[in-house]
Amino acid sequence: MGDLNLWKIYCETESKWVNMWLEDPATLTYCPNNNQHTITSGTQVVSESRPETGPVMSDGRPIIRADTRPLNTSTYFTMAGDTASGIGTGTALRWDFSDDSTTVSGPATLSNGFEIPEGHKAQVFDFSFLDPAYFKDGTVYFFDAPWGCYAAMDIIVPSGSYYPNDHGAIPASALGLPGDDTYSYASSDQIYFRYLNRHYMYGSCPMGDELNAEGCMVDALPVGWFVRGVIVTPNSDNSCKGYAELEMYRHRSVILPGDSP
Repeated sequence: MGDLNLWKIYCETESKWVNMWLEDPATLTYCPNNNQHTITSGTQVVSESRPETGPVMSDGRPIIRADTRPLNTSTYFTMAGDTASGIGTGTALRWDFSDDSTTVSGPATLSNGFEIPEGHKAQVFDFSFLDPAYFKDGTVYFFDAPWGCYAAMDIIVPSGSYYPNDHGAIPASALGLPGDDTYSYASSDQIYFRYLNRHYMYGSCPMGDELNAEGCMVDALPVGWFVRGVIVTPNSDNSCKGYAELEMYRHRSVILPGDSP
């Protein structure tokens, strides 16, 4: 929103001055009471201005920032998701192919439609957050990755939920939501956005492979949605391991006494 100006203009039809607030750079060129009225050309003038200062600190000083961190959020680094009762106590963002107890062998299709090709296997870790989370950067650390090993990360709408879709048939009003957006129903886990696509790894990278972004996500990951990380590797691999870190913005990093999860 820009500066607001209170314009006044003389209406010959009503024989009086009339006023209207307009946002810069608009100029009043008609009678705001009725645009069919006759006005006196050249009489419009700004009688009052209200500059748009934007957000301010508690002492009234304007906040001027160059970063993309949403207001009232803080930077949060994590290698684990949340649980229903705790922040940072959920699924760890790591894998270890020396232990095949959680491995999915290909060819296979995961619940969100992700394909594990023939001749490969995968380890999967799902994680979510108690509060809206704005993803920014990330780092992948890996060890002994063979040729053909890669990572993927999807933002997923869980089965039984609704999600925005320009081609959806459900209006926002039917869900009690404002606006004119349309929605679809997820009858199964639905990939909403592929956050990391086929990121290949080879050898060892103990210092971390950084995935940098100029800014954070515009819209936060909604509460109830989850992220699925998948590490795919050839069947012959029994040694690759690693972990990932996410940098994000969120409103809290701990549950203080008296807060609810």
